[in-house]
Amino acid sequence: MRSDVLGLGLLALGAVLCGAGLPGAPAVAEAKAESAQAAPAPAAPAPAAPAAPVAAAVTGPSCKLKGTAPLMKGAQLYDAPAGGRVLATFTGALVPMTMTAIPADPASGRARLSTTDGAPALRVDGYVAPADVKVYTTRDIPVIAGHVWISSAQPVKLVAATGDSLRAELSISGSEGQTARASAPCDAFTLQRGVPTKMEVPGSARGYLMKTSTIELYDRPKGDVIFLLKMLEGTAQLFWSTEARSGFVHLMLRGDLTIDAWARLKDLEPLKKGEMMDQYIPPTTAVAGAQLALDKPPPIVKATRSIPIRARRDEKEKPVGEIEAGAEVYILETVAGWTNVLPKALGMTPPDEGGFWIPAAETPK
Repeated sequence: MRSDVLGLGLLALGAVLCGAGLPGAPAVAEAKAESAQAAPAPAAPAPAAPAAPVAAAVTGPSCKLKGTAPLMKGAQLYDAPAGGRVLATFTGALVPMTMTAIPADPASGRARLSTTDGAPALRVDGYVAPADVKVYTTRDIPVIAGHVWISSAQPVKLVAATGDSLRAELSISGSEGQTARASAPCDAFTLQRGVPTKMEVPGSARGYLMKTSTIELYDRPKGDVIFLLKMLEGTAQLFWSTEARSGFVHLMLRGDLTIDAWARLKDLEPLKKGEMMDQYIPPTTAVAGAQLALDKPPPIVKATRSIPIRARRDEKEKPVGEIEAGAEVYILETVAGWTNVLPKALGMTPPDEGGFWIPAAETPK
């Protein structure tokens, strides 16, 4: 379909999601911490061992992730797991999505994506690069059992998929490009961000800041180092505590990472009594999709039954999706017995040489 037929104009672009809260641990610290845990260490590599056979599987894990959210502007939906033709290009507006068949290595393959999440929609079924789809945590995911977690409602990058679980990576805000990785079952992830959980800070708690950009975190006073936190110079990392012992302080934190660990008092700067702790906490940003509109809006109709969609005006073409019963769509031009449609939310458009075509005889009134 020609771009001049659409006449899409961007009215306003929503804010891009930033990781909320405070930073956590680097990837090198994660490796160090995993080796330090004698009990869990043998179990943790178990998913990695069958990596080769899982990678060979075509269907990937059994995870089904759903949600309505902006999909990266310019991302494309293909009709095949590799190669193939483009079925749709995403605009940055909100799109209902269901993602399945995530490849074992999300960086080197495509996942199956349908543009519906259960509510009536103009559904196109295809394949997309997992990196183009934002994934969020639904709950805290342990990085170091009992001490460090990727917090709930945080944006993460999928780095591996095995069976019915996923391995995700968090880019730690305020750090020197450090990441934290954790594995969890499918239901620990979603395509729509939830509301971050706040940690209640007791009135008797005292705030502590890092004296330098790097700090070692321990599992107990005078215990083992489990995490190395490395921040950018000038970044204010705030912890709180109600307990100190043997020259160590029991630190708590909830931001993009949740931390429950100990640190040496000499590495910390206690806040003065009466000083507001929340003045050091960075603000969070909400996420919104681009607001799009057609220059001259065509009619909008609601489908009373499901109508198959084809990428070309040809009955021999295999349907690439359908207008689900109850979905609202724009009615564009009618050519040689075929009508071109667009989803009301304008979250995706067809390529110039294609379209979302339905038989003119089946066009909703």
